[in-house]
Amino acid sequence: MAFARRRLRGRRRRPLGRAEKAILAVLALAAVTAGAVLLVVRLGGGDPCGDGLVESAKGEECVGVADATAESPAFEPGADGPDERIAELVRKVAEENQRVQDQWEEPEGNPEPYVQVALMLPFNSSESSAMTPEVVEHSLAGVLAAQIIANEPKGGVNYQLLLTNIGRHLSEWEPAVDTLAGLTGAEEPVLGDAPLVGAVGLPNSEQDTQDLADALSAADVPVVSGVLSSPEIRADKLFKAAPSNRESVAALAGYLDERPGANSGYLVWDMREEDNYVTNTRKNMREVFGEEYRLENRNSSFIGSQGDDYRGAPQRFSPAARGICRLEADTVFYAGRDSDLPHLITQLSAEPECDDFDAGIRILRVATGLPDGLMGKQVHEDMAEARVVTVGASATDAPSWRAGDGSGERFATFAEGFAEVSGLPGEALNDGYAIMHHDAFTVVARATETALTDVQAPAGGDAAERLPSALDVYNTVTNMKVVAGADSCQDCVSGASGQFGFDVEKENWPVCKPVPIIEYPRPEGVDRPRLYRTFQGPDGKCPA
Repeated sequence: MAFARRRLRGRRRRPLGRAEKAILAVLALAAVTAGAVLLVVRLGGGDPCGDGLVESAKGEECVGVADATAESPAFEPGADGPDERIAELVRKVAEENQRVQDQWEEPEGNPEPYVQVALMLPFNSSESSAMTPEVVEHSLAGVLAAQIIANEPKGGVNYQLLLTNIGRHLSEWEPAVDTLAGLTGAEEPVLGDAPLVGAVGLPNSEQDTQDLADALSAADVPVVSGVLSSPEIRADKLFKAAPSNRESVAALAGYLDERPGANSGYLVWDMREEDNYVTNTRKNMREVFGEEYRLENRNSSFIGSQGDDYRGAPQRFSPAARGICRLEADTVFYAGRDSDLPHLITQLSAEPECDDFDAGIRILRVATGLPDGLMGKQVHEDMAEARVVTVGASATDAPSWRAGDGSGERFATFAEGFAEVSGLPGEALNDGYAIMHHDAFTVVARATETALTDVQAPAGGDAAERLPSALDVYNTVTNMKVVAGADSCQDCVSGASGQFGFDVEKENWPVCKPVPIIEYPRPEGVDRPRLYRTFQGPDGKCPA
C-alpha cells in the first residue's frame, strides 16, 4: 500500500530518541521465554518512570500517559528488555507522531493541524493479565494502521496517538485520566492547540473498566472500545464498536433456528464473578436457551485463568466433560474466556465417558474472532478426537474475509495496510483485536473529520481557525445513525468489520453491525450461516 511504503520504508532508521524511550517505558515487554513473560525491568536511580508516568500502587510498573518530549533516564531496554515486536511498533508510532508534529510546525507545504487520540491498554501484560502480550501487539498494530490511514493527505486534520498504560489488570487508570482531562483544551480549540478529541481501548468488561469509563465521561472525553461486549458496562460517553453479548446471543439463536441439532444442551461457565463478560454471557445464554436446552440442571462451572488472585485450580474441566458426554449433549454453551477454551476441548478428547458419544459436539460462544489457541496442531487433533466444532457469534471473521469471502473494500484496504505497517502475517488478524481496535480509532477519526467540517463551515473569521473539541466529537458520534435498513446511513462508520452506526437510545452500541457466525473447523459443502446484524428486526432489516 502506498501510504505505508511512503512513510515507513526508505527512511533512514534513526536511534531511539527521547520520545521513543518515554513511550518504550510504558510498553516495555520482556521476551517470551519458556512460556513465561518477564515484565519491564526497573533500573535504579532518579525518577523511575520519567515525565508523564508514575509508579503503580504496587511499584511494579509505570502507568499514565507517556510525555512525548520527556527523557526516561531510569528505563532503558536491557538484556531482558522489551519484546522487539512491540518495540518496533512503538518506534513506528513515535515516527508517525513526529511526522504529524513536523507537518504542522515545519511543513514542507501547507501546514496541517493535528489532534490527539489516546490508546488505553494494559501494556505491561503477561499471560494471566487482562490482555496477553500477543493481543496487545495485535491491538496496537491495528490502531497504528488506522492512524496512518487517517493521516493520508486530504486537507483536513492529522492524528497523534498517545500511548496510555492503565496497568496489567486495568486497575491503574487514575493517573492516565488525570492527565487526559487536562489535554482536551478549550471548548473551542484553535489551530495549534492539538487537543485530545477522544480515546480508544478499554478491552475487558470488568469493574475497573466501568470506573474508568465513568471517569472519562466525567472529564468529557469520549471513548470508543473495540471489543467490550457486556451490556452492563456503560457510561454516557462510552461507545462500543463490537456487538453486545445480548446481540451475539441473538445471532446464535438464529443459527440454532436453522441448525437445531438434537436439542440436547449443556452450559459450561466461568465462576469468577469479577469478570462481567463471562457472568453476563452466562446470563444471556440462560435467558435465551435455558428452557429449550434444559440448562438449569445441565451445567458445570470452572475457574478461569485470567487474573492473578484466583482461588483454586483454574481450567479444571473434568466435571463438564463428564456431564456433556453422559447426557449426550450435542450443543454446549460456553461462557468463558478464549484462553480457557482449548483446555475444555482437550478434556473432552481425554474423557472416557466421551468414547461412546459419536454424535459430535458443537461449542457455541460469543467471540471477537478466532483465537490462535484454537488453531494449533494439538488442539486440531483434540477437536478431531472429541468430534468438536466451535461456533462463534463474532465481531469479525478474518479467515473468511482474507479469502475474499464476505469481505468489503474497507477490510481489504485495512488488511493491506496492516501488513505493510506491522510486518505481521495475515493470521494476526484472526483473533479480531487488530480489526476492532482499528474500527474504534476509525470511529473517532470519522467523527473528528465530520465535526471539523461543521465547526469550520462559516466562511472567514475565527471559525476557519477552529478545531473540533472532545465534546464536538462526542456529539458527532451520537449522530452517526443508521436511518432505515442495513444500507441507509447518516454519517455512519465504514469499518474493517463492516458498516454500522450508533444510537444513544440503544446505549451507544453499534447498530446494524454484522455478526458473522464462525464455524471452526468449517464444515465442507455447507452453506455459510445467515448473517445477523445488531438490532435486526423480524423482517431481517435493522434497526429494530
